[in-house]
Amino acid sequence: MQINYDSFGKIVSGNNSGWYVKFIHDEQDTGGFYIHEIKEPNGDEGFDTWPETENDVQGYISENEWEIAWLIR
Repeated sequence: MQINYDSFGKIVSGNNSGWYVKFIHDEQDTGGFYIHEIKEPNGDEGFDTWPETENDVQGYISENEWEIAWLIR
């Protein structure tokens, strides 16, 4: 799956379907990646995951069986 870093996407199928997700490539600051899952794009309800490698990011997407519709802002 193509990942659009620093952009919100809506999870259209898989775990947490209907939620939003944002992927951040954060190797410079933390040495890895950041996945932010939230219920609403401007909301506070959600959680974070910090995978170490891009392969881990792809594995997380696969494990959650996500199909993501990327939002254009």
